Formats: sequence, C-alpha cells, structure tokens
Amino acid sequence: MSPALRFHVCETDLGWVGLAISDDGLRAITLPRPTRDAALEAMLEFGAGDPATPADLGAIPDAIAGIVAGRPVKAAIKIDWAGITPFRRAVMEECMRIPAGKTLTYADLAAKVGRSGAARAVGRVMATNPWPLLVPCHRVVGSDGTLHGYGGGLPMKAALLRAEGAPVTGVSL
Repeated sequence: MSPALRFHVCETDLGWVGLAISDDGLRAITLPRPTRDAALEAMLEFGAGDPATPADLGAIPDAIAGIVAGRPVKAAIKIDWAGITPFRRAVMEECMRIPAGKTLTYADLAAKVGRSGAARAVGRVMATNPWPLLVPCHRVVGSDGTLHGYGGGLPMKAALLRAEGAPVTGVSL
C-alpha cells in the first residue's frame, strides 16, 4: 500500500491549481482550473484524501503561482518520481532545463536525451506529464515553432509562454 497522498489547492493568475503531496515529495499538479472546487475534485480523483500541512508544502504554492505569473522557480521542489520510467524521467528532467521564455521542439528534446527520432515519444511524455508547470511542457513546441497539444488548451499554453516573455506563434486567441 502506498503512503497517503495529501492535497492542497492554490490560486494563481490563471485559475486554481491542485497539488498532490506524498512523503517523498510532489506527486502531481493540475493545470489551472476555473474554480477551487474543480481543482479539489481533481486532487480527490487522483487519490489525495487529506489536506497537506504547511510542512508538506513548504515553498511549493508560491513557486507554482510564480511560474504561472512568469517568474522563475527559485526554491528547490522535491518531486516524487514513483512510477516514472527512466526514459520519461530523462525527458522531464531535460524539459526542466529549458529556461523560462525559451522553447525547444519535441525533436530537439528527444535528441537531448539521446533518442533522436523519438519526437512522438517525447510528445507522449509531455502529454502525460504529472507536473505541468513545474516540468514546463508548455515550453515544448512543434518542429515549425508553433504550439501543439496541451492539456489545458493552446490558449493556456500561449498564456504561460507569454507570461515568461516567449514569442508565441501558431495559435490565434
């Protein structure tokens, strides 16, 4: 039996974000939701049944709100990598190295993890990223530089990039 997950819901510039915390770190983040209840429901569906304590959270809520506002994360946030395959982890860790305000293509990200030609596999990793915002999959774009697929929708992906000062192409809002 896995240790109990705890939840926290915090407000950001783009909506409410749910956080799932384990004893080993941050297990999951939701993309911004329109209401607090929607973010809370997502956390309960994820299996986080008890509220997180201030000790569980540390600087996580402030860091997430800062990311949404376009500020870089200064605090070290411990991620609970349980259940993540070595390939997925390598892709996500490399994605975390993309600086705010910059983008990388799926193909470039694949090449950086030593898997040239695996752009689709990288896209799948980004699509199933349990830590959107912290693992900034919004910074990964198509080979032509345009925005493609994002769980929160392309307008949210564009809003996150614009908040960081990145150029945004290929989406009309």
